[in-house]
Amino acid sequence: MTFRGVAHRAFALADGLLPSRDGPRILIYHQVGSGRSHEMNVPTDKFRRQIDWLQAHHRIVSLEETVELRGDPDAKDLVVLTFDDGYADVFHNAFPLLEDRRLPFTLYLTTGPIEDPAKFADWPGTPLSWEQVRTMAASELMTVGAHTHTHPDLRTVTEATVQWEVERSNVLIEDHLGIRPRHFTYTKGWWSPTADPVIRRTYDTATLGMGDAIGVDSDLHQLHRLPVNQSEPFWVWRRKLQTGGRTENLVRRVWRGYRGP
Repeated sequence: MTFRGVAHRAFALADGLLPSRDGPRILIYHQVGSGRSHEMNVPTDKFRRQIDWLQAHHRIVSLEETVELRGDPDAKDLVVLTFDDGYADVFHNAFPLLEDRRLPFTLYLTTGPIEDPAKFADWPGTPLSWEQVRTMAASELMTVGAHTHTHPDLRTVTEATVQWEVERSNVLIEDHLGIRPRHFTYTKGWWSPTADPVIRRTYDTATLGMGDAIGVDSDLHQLHRLPVNQSEPFWVWRRKLQTGGRTENLVRRVWRGYRGP
């Protein structure tokens, strides 16, 4: 068992002492069945088991529907599936299952690697092609969101750089897909006071890292998501859905010195 695996179990046990927090949840996936050992990759069989369980116990809906229904008392069991960055294994290993079951999802696309893979040699996986993205968009299950062009930590760049990142990303997505993205997610889940005004005037929603479930009073440009990790056993993943991973979130904030929302 890895250190991360031990940590995830410890966080989940600590969360078990806390009351559950009902409300719609947004899950973060990155890679599915890539064969890589890093935390961002969820094996295909684990992904399928999670989807099976979600379909039995929750309602998997689009991001837009969750935002619209967030004040509805019956919305507490809603779950949104999101995929960050844009890896080809999502097309090969996740999309067939989602398409077969007609399940909606959001792809937050980082456009740099798909445009020029050679410049992103350290990217932890093969990027999607525009043809693959178009195929998923044509299914009418996928919402395309933006995730910058070069994937910088937006806490460390100027407002002008933020503006260039989102404009470049938006133009490429619109040129290739005919879709102007309305949704955005912050890189690494870290909110930036410098980026915030740019993001608010450019997109309808924006998402961050771990935090509270979506509620009627949620700031639509500071919506929180839950990361899904390779080293999490199934029971830990379920506990995170129930509690929002509060212990892990607290430790991560302290460890990284993050004081944002």
